[in-house]
Amino acid sequence: MIVDGAIDWGKGPPRPAASGFDLEARRTAIYEWVRQVRGGVLAGAFTVERHLSAAIIYFMLGDRIAKPEVQETFDEGLLGPLTFERRIAVALLIAPHVLPADQVASFKGELTELRTLRNAMAHRPFWHHPELNDAGEVVNLVPVIMRGKAPLPLTTPFVEQTNVRIANVIAQAYALAEAAARSASAPHAGGAGR
Repeated sequence: MIVDGAIDWGKGPPRPAASGFDLEARRTAIYEWVRQVRGGVLAGAFTVERHLSAAIIYFMLGDRIAKPEVQETFDEGLLGPLTFERRIAVALLIAPHVLPADQVASFKGELTELRTLRNAMAHRPFWHHPELNDAGEVVNLVPVIMRGKAPLPLTTPFVEQTNVRIANVIAQAYALAEAAARSASAPHAGGAGR
C-alpha cells in the first residue's frame, strides 16, 4: 500500500539529493500543492454534481418542483443516495431529450473523464516520483497518482488543462439543467431529441 505523499524509490534504496536541492522542502511544497489540486477537482466535480441534480429534478418533477415537500422528498429520498456515477448515468438519459446530439456526445466524454479523475483524487494516494541526474542524485520530485490502472503525473500543464476541462463540464452541466428547466416549463415538455 502506498502511503499518501511517500517517495517511491522503486526497487533501489533512497537516493541522496543533489547539491542545492532541498528534498524535504520540495516534498512539503508538493504535498500542499496536491491538496489544493485535489480540492479544486473535488469542488469542480461537486458543482457539476449539483447541476446534474438540478437537471434530474427539473426533468422528473416538472412544475411540481414548486411544491417544497415534493422537491425535498425527491431530493432526499431518491436523489440523495445516488452516487456521482449514477447521477451521471441518469443525466445522460435526460440529455438527449433536451440537448442537441452533438452536445450530448461531447458531454458524455467529458463527464467520464471528470468522473475518473474525481475518483482518483478522492480515493487514491499520491506519491512523489524522484527525478535523478546522471550521478543518481534527486533533482526533482514529481507528484503521481493512479488513474484507473495508469500512473498520472500531476504536472502544472496537466492541472491547467484539467481546470479548463472542469470549467467546460460545469458549463455543460449548467446548460443541461437550464434546458431541463425550460423543458419542464414548456406546455408540451420535449426537447431537441424528442
